[in-house]
Amino acid sequence: MPQIWNSLLSLLIYHNNVQTNKISVIMKARVCYLLFLLLFATNSMADINSTSDNQYECIYEFKINNGNPPEVYSTILTFNENSSFFSDYSIYLIDSLLQVQHLEEEYESVKNLMRKKEYFFDQTITLNLADREYLVCGSITPDNYYYIEEASKISWNLTDESDTICGYLCEKAIGEYGGRSWSVWYTSQIPAMYGPWKLCGVPGLVLKAEDADGIFVFEAISFRKSSVAMPPLNTDKHIKTTREKFIRQKNNFEKNPVGNISFESIGSINIDKQGKGSVLIDGQQLRFHPNGYVPLEKQ
Repeated sequence: MPQIWNSLLSLLIYHNNVQTNKISVIMKARVCYLLFLLLFATNSMADINSTSDNQYECIYEFKINNGNPPEVYSTILTFNENSSFFSDYSIYLIDSLLQVQHLEEEYESVKNLMRKKEYFFDQTITLNLADREYLVCGSITPDNYYYIEEASKISWNLTDESDTICGYLCEKAIGEYGGRSWSVWYTSQIPAMYGPWKLCGVPGLVLKAEDADGIFVFEAISFRKSSVAMPPLNTDKHIKTTREKFIRQKNNFEKNPVGNISFESIGSINIDKQGKGSVLIDGQQLRFHPNGYVPLEKQ
């Protein structure tokens, strides 16, 4: 429970210091209200926290260096011996709240609060080790999609280079994925073959990853045991597709979000004046890239 309390406080500080110099009074009030609810629900949270002693989480700062200032995201990897889940840190906070009894009705309030984030990593990736498959969920406004992908596509070349990341001695590996060359630094001190996003399969937890162009960087800033169960898989409101179709449509859409929306299929358009003029299409935020869009996956 203290972990979630600290997480929401960190989110408030993050908004204040990184993304914007001002937070609306309404937003501060909502955060304080949610903190109160979490404190009130401590006993309930303790009752449902039956996570494995072998479950951990690693928080990564994700940067897109395609302008000044760069786009900065907060992401998290949760994993155990059988599976992993990677998402934006906001998703983790929302799922943590939903696990607390009697707070289901606060879901929309929390969701609205998270829309205030300027940058949001809009994919969730679940890795099932037994099946060696990723379940990838992503959005192309106003729709949500999911697809299944084989998890063993990267052929890693292990090198003798080393570095210290997040306090752990790491070794370097190089591999190709999604039309990009990636360098990852993994630590054998944490013997888990997981990593941020889809960068997995080396003999240790990946604590840093960077593409050859230096545009995309994932870097661990915290590693700890987890007290929150991984969210259940739910694709009820998602459209099934293939990786190839999704990547092609996603990259095409993000080049010109407004121009690529079929307005005939839209049910509602709302402008949230409290959220920097956020545009919500059928309840889903239409996000823009102030420095221009660079695809994480080219192909």
